[in-house]
Amino acid sequence: MDTNEKNIFCCQGAWTQTENIKLQRKLAAFQPARGERIIIDGSSIEMLDSVGALLLSHFSQHWESLGYTIQWRGFSETHEEVFSLVEEYRVENPPLPPKVSLAWVYNIGLKSARFGAQLLAYLSFIGAICYEGLGWVKAPLKIRFRSICYNIQTSGTNAIFIIALLSFLIGVVLAYQVGVQLRNYGANVFVVDFLGIAILREFGPMLTAIIIAGRTGSSYAAQIGTMKLTEEIAALQTMGLSPIEVLVLPRITALLIALPLLVILSEVTGLIGGMIMSKAMLSIEFKDFLHRFSYAIDLQTFLIGLVKVPVFAALIASIGTFQGFQVKDSAASVGEHTTISVVQCIFMIIVVDAAFSILFNKLGL
Repeated sequence: MDTNEKNIFCCQGAWTQTENIKLQRKLAAFQPARGERIIIDGSSIEMLDSVGALLLSHFSQHWESLGYTIQWRGFSETHEEVFSLVEEYRVENPPLPPKVSLAWVYNIGLKSARFGAQLLAYLSFIGAICYEGLGWVKAPLKIRFRSICYNIQTSGTNAIFIIALLSFLIGVVLAYQVGVQLRNYGANVFVVDFLGIAILREFGPMLTAIIIAGRTGSSYAAQIGTMKLTEEIAALQTMGLSPIEVLVLPRITALLIALPLLVILSEVTGLIGGMIMSKAMLSIEFKDFLHRFSYAIDLQTFLIGLVKVPVFAALIASIGTFQGFQVKDSAASVGEHTTISVVQCIFMIIVVDAAFSILFNKLGL
Protein backbone atom coordinates (compact mmCIF):
# COMPACT_ATOMS: atom_id res chain seq x y z
CA MET A 1 0.00 0.00 0.00
CA ASP A 2 1.44 3.34 -1.02
CA THR A 3 -0.62 5.29 1.47
CA ASN A 4 0.72 6.19 4.90
CA GLU A 5 -1.24 4.63 7.76
CA LYS A 6 -1.82 8.13 9.13
CA ASN A 7 -3.78 8.90 5.97
CA ILE A 8 -6.40 6.25 6.73
CA PHE A 9 -9.39 7.51 8.68
CA CYS A 10 -11.26 4.58 10.26
CA CYS A 11 -14.91 5.12 11.09
CA GLN A 12 -15.98 2.99 14.05
CA GLY A 13 -19.16 2.57 16.06
CA ALA A 14 -22.31 4.62 15.61
CA TRP A 15 -22.21 7.67 13.31
CA THR A 16 -25.54 9.14 14.38
CA GLN A 17 -27.04 12.35 15.71
CA THR A 18 -26.62 11.28 19.33
CA GLU A 19 -22.83 11.04 18.81
CA ASN A 20 -22.61 14.35 16.94
CA ILE A 21 -20.28 16.23 19.32
CA LYS A 22 -17.99 13.24 19.81
CA LEU A 23 -17.73 12.66 16.05
CA GLN A 24 -16.91 16.30 15.35
CA ARG A 25 -14.04 16.16 17.81
CA LYS A 26 -12.75 12.98 16.20
CA LEU A 27 -12.85 14.52 12.74
CA ALA A 28 -11.17 17.72 13.94
CA ALA A 29 -8.35 15.71 15.54
CA PHE A 30 -7.46 13.91 12.30
CA GLN A 31 -4.09 15.09 10.94
CA PRO A 32 -2.97 13.23 7.80
CA ALA A 33 0.64 12.86 6.79
CA ARG A 34 1.93 14.41 3.63
CA GLY A 35 0.63 12.61 0.61
CA GLU A 36 -1.86 12.71 -2.19
CA ARG A 37 -4.59 10.43 -0.88
CA ILE A 38 -6.78 9.98 2.21
CA ILE A 39 -8.72 6.76 2.69
CA ILE A 40 -11.98 6.90 4.62
CA ASP A 41 -12.68 3.37 5.86
CA GLY A 42 -16.29 2.60 6.82
CA SER A 43 -16.02 -1.14 7.34
CA SER A 44 -16.35 -0.80 11.14
CA ILE A 45 -19.42 1.48 11.14
CA GLU A 46 -22.24 -0.08 13.16
CA MET A 47 -24.91 2.57 12.40
CA LEU A 48 -25.05 5.57 10.04
CA ASP A 49 -27.71 8.27 9.74
CA SER A 50 -27.92 11.54 7.79
CA VAL A 51 -26.00 13.48 10.46
CA GLY A 52 -23.04 11.11 10.32
CA ALA A 53 -23.11 11.06 6.53
CA LEU A 54 -23.17 14.85 6.41
CA LEU A 55 -20.20 15.08 8.77
CA LEU A 56 -18.16 12.70 6.60
CA SER A 57 -19.20 14.59 3.47
CA HIS A 58 -18.01 17.90 4.92
CA PHE A 59 -14.82 16.15 6.12
CA SER A 60 -14.03 14.87 2.63
CA GLN A 61 -14.75 18.24 1.00
CA HIS A 62 -12.43 19.98 3.45
CA TRP A 63 -9.44 17.77 2.63
CA GLU A 64 -10.19 17.79 -1.09
CA SER A 65 -10.00 21.59 -0.98
CA LEU A 66 -6.48 21.20 0.47
CA GLY A 67 -5.35 19.07 -2.49
CA TYR A 68 -5.91 15.52 -1.22
CA THR A 69 -7.69 12.80 -3.17
CA ILE A 70 -10.40 11.04 -1.15
CA GLN A 71 -10.94 7.30 -1.48
CA TRP A 72 -13.98 5.66 0.17
CA ARG A 73 -13.54 2.08 1.35
CA GLY A 74 -15.64 -0.49 3.16
CA PHE A 75 -19.01 1.28 2.99
CA SER A 76 -22.06 -0.92 2.38
CA GLU A 77 -24.83 -0.27 -0.13
CA THR A 78 -27.07 1.00 2.69
CA HIS A 79 -24.41 3.52 3.67
CA GLU A 80 -24.07 4.66 0.06
CA GLU A 81 -27.83 5.23 -0.14
CA VAL A 82 -27.65 7.47 2.94
CA PHE A 83 -24.80 9.44 1.36
CA SER A 84 -26.75 9.88 -1.88
CA LEU A 85 -29.81 11.18 0.00
CA VAL A 86 -27.67 13.65 1.94
CA GLU A 87 -26.09 14.95 -1.27
CA GLU A 88 -29.47 15.20 -3.00
CA TYR A 89 -31.23 17.22 -0.29
CA ARG A 90 -28.31 19.17 1.13
CA VAL A 91 -28.97 22.93 1.41
CA GLU A 92 -25.91 25.04 0.79
CA ASN A 93 -25.08 27.55 3.48
CA PRO A 94 -25.98 31.14 2.46
CA PRO A 95 -23.05 33.48 1.91
CA LEU A 96 -22.00 35.33 5.02
CA PRO A 97 -21.89 39.12 4.96
CA PRO A 98 -18.41 40.56 4.69
CA LYS A 99 -16.80 41.29 8.03
CA VAL A 100 -16.07 44.93 7.28
CA SER A 101 -17.43 48.23 8.46
CA LEU A 102 -19.71 48.40 5.39
CA ALA A 103 -21.64 45.25 6.29
CA TRP A 104 -24.82 47.36 6.55
CA VAL A 105 -24.53 48.02 2.81
CA TYR A 106 -24.59 44.29 2.20
CA ASN A 107 -27.66 43.90 4.42
CA ILE A 108 -29.50 46.69 2.60
CA GLY A 109 -28.68 45.12 -0.75
CA LEU A 110 -29.74 41.67 0.40
CA LYS A 111 -33.06 42.92 1.77
CA SER A 112 -33.66 45.00 -1.36
CA ALA A 113 -33.07 41.97 -3.57
CA ARG A 114 -35.50 39.90 -1.49
CA PHE A 115 -38.07 42.68 -1.60
CA GLY A 116 -37.71 42.95 -5.37
CA ALA A 117 -38.18 39.20 -5.79
CA GLN A 118 -41.27 39.25 -3.56
CA LEU A 119 -42.71 42.22 -5.46
CA LEU A 120 -42.22 40.51 -8.82
CA ALA A 121 -43.82 37.32 -7.47
CA TYR A 122 -46.79 39.32 -6.12
CA LEU A 123 -47.27 41.14 -9.45
CA SER A 124 -47.17 37.78 -11.23
CA PHE A 125 -49.79 36.52 -8.76
CA ILE A 126 -52.01 39.54 -9.50
CA GLY A 127 -51.65 38.80 -13.21
CA ALA A 128 -52.79 35.21 -12.64
CA ILE A 129 -55.81 36.47 -10.66
CA CYS A 130 -56.79 38.85 -13.48
CA TYR A 131 -56.41 36.08 -16.05
CA GLU A 132 -58.60 33.67 -14.10
CA GLY A 133 -61.08 36.49 -13.38
CA LEU A 134 -61.51 37.07 -17.12
CA GLY A 135 -62.47 33.40 -17.39
CA TRP A 136 -65.35 34.08 -14.98
CA VAL A 137 -66.41 37.11 -17.01
CA LYS A 138 -66.44 35.10 -20.23
CA ALA A 139 -68.18 32.11 -18.65
CA PRO A 140 -70.38 33.21 -15.70
CA LEU A 141 -71.47 29.62 -15.13
CA LYS A 142 -67.95 28.90 -13.84
CA ILE A 143 -68.45 31.30 -10.91
CA ARG A 144 -68.38 29.38 -7.63
CA PHE A 145 -71.36 30.97 -5.92
CA ARG A 146 -71.40 28.47 -3.05
CA SER A 147 -67.78 29.17 -2.19
CA ILE A 148 -68.37 32.92 -2.45
CA CYS A 149 -71.37 32.75 -0.10
CA TYR A 150 -69.40 30.65 2.38
CA ASN A 151 -66.55 33.17 2.41
CA ILE A 152 -68.99 36.06 2.78
CA GLN A 153 -70.29 34.36 5.91
CA THR A 154 -66.83 33.70 7.38
CA SER A 155 -65.25 37.05 6.47
CA GLY A 156 -68.35 39.23 6.72
CA THR A 157 -71.21 37.89 8.80
CA ASN A 158 -68.99 36.40 11.49
CA ALA A 159 -67.13 39.71 11.84
CA ILE A 160 -70.20 41.85 12.54
CA PHE A 161 -69.94 41.77 16.32
CA ILE A 162 -66.25 42.71 16.59
CA ILE A 163 -66.61 45.46 13.96
CA ALA A 164 -69.69 46.93 15.64
CA LEU A 165 -68.16 46.82 19.12
CA LEU A 166 -64.83 48.39 18.22
CA SER A 167 -66.43 51.05 16.02
CA PHE A 168 -68.85 51.98 18.80
CA LEU A 169 -65.95 52.40 21.21
CA ILE A 170 -63.98 54.45 18.70
CA GLY A 171 -66.97 56.76 18.30
CA VAL A 172 -67.16 57.15 22.09
CA VAL A 173 -63.45 57.93 22.36
CA LEU A 174 -63.47 60.44 19.50
CA ALA A 175 -66.48 62.27 20.88
CA TYR A 176 -64.90 62.42 24.33
CA GLN A 177 -61.48 63.63 23.17
CA VAL A 178 -62.87 66.31 20.84
CA GLY A 179 -65.75 67.23 23.13
CA VAL A 180 -63.39 68.11 25.99
CA GLN A 181 -61.70 70.73 23.80
CA LEU A 182 -64.83 72.11 22.14
CA ARG A 183 -66.59 72.49 25.47
CA ASN A 184 -63.93 74.99 26.57
CA TYR A 185 -64.93 77.30 23.71
CA GLY A 186 -68.69 76.72 23.89
CA ALA A 187 -68.67 75.06 20.48
CA ASN A 188 -70.29 71.79 21.57
CA VAL A 189 -72.35 71.37 18.43
CA PHE A 190 -69.28 71.17 16.18
CA VAL A 191 -68.51 67.74 17.61
CA VAL A 192 -71.13 66.48 15.17
CA ASP A 193 -69.21 67.90 12.20
CA PHE A 194 -65.98 66.34 13.39
CA LEU A 195 -67.50 62.92 14.02
CA GLY A 196 -69.28 62.88 10.67
CA ILE A 197 -66.20 63.79 8.63
CA ALA A 198 -63.71 61.72 10.66
CA ILE A 199 -65.78 58.54 10.83
CA LEU A 200 -67.24 58.60 7.32
CA ARG A 201 -64.07 59.60 5.49
CA GLU A 202 -61.27 58.02 7.51
CA PHE A 203 -61.90 56.05 10.68
CA GLY A 204 -64.79 53.92 9.42
CA PRO A 205 -63.11 52.56 6.25
CA MET A 206 -59.58 52.35 7.62
CA LEU A 207 -60.47 50.88 11.02
CA THR A 208 -62.68 48.23 9.44
CA ALA A 209 -60.03 47.34 6.86
CA ILE A 210 -57.36 46.97 9.56
CA ILE A 211 -59.60 44.71 11.66
CA ILE A 212 -60.42 42.57 8.65
CA ALA A 213 -56.72 42.43 7.71
CA GLY A 214 -55.92 41.00 11.13
CA ARG A 215 -58.91 38.71 11.22
CA THR A 216 -59.57 37.59 7.65
CA GLY A 217 -56.30 38.29 5.83
CA SER A 218 -54.42 36.15 8.34
CA SER A 219 -56.98 33.35 8.06
CA TYR A 220 -56.61 33.33 4.26
CA ALA A 221 -52.83 32.94 4.59
CA ALA A 222 -53.13 30.23 7.26
CA GLN A 223 -55.80 28.26 5.39
CA ILE A 224 -53.99 28.20 2.05
CA GLY A 225 -50.64 27.62 3.74
CA THR A 226 -52.01 24.61 5.59
CA MET A 227 -53.54 23.30 2.37
CA LYS A 228 -50.13 23.56 0.74
CA LEU A 229 -48.54 21.61 3.60
CA THR A 230 -51.13 18.85 3.34
CA GLU A 231 -50.69 18.80 -0.47
CA GLU A 232 -54.33 19.69 -1.12
CA ILE A 233 -53.20 22.35 -3.60
CA ALA A 234 -51.07 19.77 -5.41
CA ALA A 235 -54.14 17.52 -5.52
CA LEU A 236 -56.18 20.32 -7.14
CA GLN A 237 -53.51 20.75 -9.81
CA THR A 238 -53.41 17.00 -10.38
CA MET A 239 -57.17 17.06 -11.03
CA GLY A 240 -56.68 19.84 -13.58
CA LEU A 241 -58.16 22.59 -11.40
CA SER A 242 -56.62 26.02 -10.98
CA PRO A 243 -55.85 26.89 -7.32
CA ILE A 244 -56.33 30.57 -8.22
CA GLU A 245 -59.83 29.94 -9.48
CA VAL A 246 -60.84 27.57 -6.69
CA LEU A 247 -59.21 29.25 -3.68
CA VAL A 248 -58.37 32.87 -4.50
CA LEU A 249 -61.14 34.30 -6.68
CA PRO A 250 -64.00 33.29 -4.32
CA ARG A 251 -62.20 34.89 -1.37
CA ILE A 252 -61.50 38.14 -3.24
CA THR A 253 -65.06 38.33 -4.54
CA ALA A 254 -66.50 37.64 -1.09
CA LEU A 255 -64.39 40.35 0.54
CA LEU A 256 -65.28 42.84 -2.21
CA ILE A 257 -68.93 42.28 -1.26
CA ALA A 258 -68.58 41.99 2.51
CA LEU A 259 -66.13 44.79 3.32
CA PRO A 260 -68.27 47.72 2.04
CA LEU A 261 -71.22 46.43 4.09
CA LEU A 262 -69.00 46.10 7.16
CA VAL A 263 -67.73 49.65 6.63
CA ILE A 264 -71.29 50.97 6.57
CA LEU A 265 -72.02 49.07 9.77
CA SER A 266 -68.83 50.46 11.32
CA GLU A 267 -69.78 54.02 10.43
CA VAL A 268 -73.30 53.67 11.81
CA THR A 269 -72.17 52.15 15.12
CA GLY A 270 -69.34 54.68 15.40
CA LEU A 271 -71.78 57.55 15.01
CA ILE A 272 -74.11 55.95 17.55
CA GLY A 273 -71.23 55.77 20.04
CA GLY A 274 -70.37 59.41 19.37
CA MET A 275 -74.02 60.41 19.70
CA ILE A 276 -74.34 58.73 23.09
CA MET A 277 -71.14 60.33 24.39
CA SER A 278 -72.21 63.74 23.04
CA LYS A 279 -75.47 63.51 24.97
CA ALA A 280 -73.74 62.34 28.15
CA MET A 281 -70.92 64.88 28.12
CA LEU A 282 -72.11 67.83 25.99
CA SER A 283 -75.89 67.58 26.54
CA ILE A 284 -76.58 67.33 22.80
CA GLU A 285 -79.92 65.57 22.32
CA PHE A 286 -80.21 62.79 19.77
CA LYS A 287 -82.58 64.76 17.53
CA ASP A 288 -80.28 67.80 17.63
CA PHE A 289 -77.32 65.58 16.76
CA LEU A 290 -79.15 64.09 13.77
CA HIS A 291 -80.40 67.49 12.62
CA ARG A 292 -76.90 68.97 12.69
CA PHE A 293 -75.49 65.85 11.04
CA SER A 294 -77.89 66.11 8.09
CA TYR A 295 -77.02 69.79 7.71
CA ALA A 296 -73.22 69.51 8.01
CA ILE A 297 -72.50 66.19 6.27
CA ASP A 298 -73.44 65.58 2.64
CA LEU A 299 -73.53 62.43 0.51
CA GLN A 300 -70.12 63.21 -1.00
CA THR A 301 -68.42 62.70 2.36
CA PHE A 302 -69.93 59.22 2.64
CA LEU A 303 -68.99 58.29 -0.94
CA ILE A 304 -65.40 59.53 -0.56
CA GLY A 305 -64.92 57.12 2.33
CA LEU A 306 -66.66 54.27 0.55
CA VAL A 307 -64.71 54.54 -2.72
CA LYS A 308 -61.53 53.39 -0.98
CA VAL A 309 -63.07 50.22 0.42
CA PRO A 310 -62.89 47.97 -2.70
CA VAL A 311 -59.18 48.75 -2.98
CA PHE A 312 -58.69 47.78 0.66
CA ALA A 313 -60.63 44.56 0.10
CA ALA A 314 -58.60 43.60 -2.97
CA LEU A 315 -55.33 44.28 -1.13
CA ILE A 316 -56.29 42.26 1.95
CA ALA A 317 -57.52 39.24 0.00
CA SER A 318 -54.67 39.21 -2.54
CA ILE A 319 -51.88 39.67 0.02
CA GLY A 320 -53.38 37.09 2.39
CA THR A 321 -53.76 34.44 -0.31
CA PHE A 322 -50.37 35.27 -1.85
CA GLN A 323 -48.59 34.73 1.46
CA GLY A 324 -50.45 31.45 1.85
CA PHE A 325 -48.96 30.21 -1.41
CA GLN A 326 -45.47 31.25 -0.23
CA VAL A 327 -45.54 28.76 2.67
CA LYS A 328 -42.76 26.17 2.61
CA ASP A 329 -42.67 22.65 4.04
CA SER A 330 -43.02 23.39 7.77
CA ALA A 331 -45.58 24.52 10.32
CA ALA A 332 -43.25 27.37 11.32
CA SER A 333 -43.51 28.70 7.77
CA VAL A 334 -47.29 28.91 8.12
CA GLY A 335 -46.96 31.10 11.21
CA GLU A 336 -44.26 33.23 9.60
CA HIS A 337 -46.22 33.98 6.43
CA THR A 338 -49.44 34.52 8.37
CA THR A 339 -47.67 37.22 10.38
CA ILE A 340 -46.16 38.71 7.23
CA SER A 341 -49.60 38.87 5.60
CA VAL A 342 -51.06 40.89 8.50
CA VAL A 343 -48.12 43.31 8.59
CA GLN A 344 -48.15 43.84 4.83
CA CYS A 345 -51.93 44.29 4.71
CA ILE A 346 -51.96 46.92 7.45
CA PHE A 347 -48.97 48.71 5.92
CA MET A 348 -50.57 48.81 2.46
CA ILE A 349 -53.93 49.96 3.88
CA ILE A 350 -52.26 52.96 5.52
CA VAL A 351 -50.19 53.73 2.40
CA VAL A 352 -53.21 53.54 0.09
CA ASP A 353 -55.33 55.60 2.50
CA ALA A 354 -52.62 58.30 2.52
CA ALA A 355 -52.48 58.20 -1.29
CA PHE A 356 -56.27 58.67 -1.49
CA SER A 357 -56.05 61.59 0.94
CA ILE A 358 -53.46 63.31 -1.27
CA LEU A 359 -55.53 62.59 -4.38
CA PHE A 360 -58.73 63.96 -2.84
CA ASN A 361 -56.86 67.03 -1.68
CA LYS A 362 -55.57 67.64 -5.22
CA LEU A 363 -59.11 67.23 -6.57
CA GLY A 364 -60.51 69.60 -3.96
CA LEU A 365 -62.78 67.00 -2.39
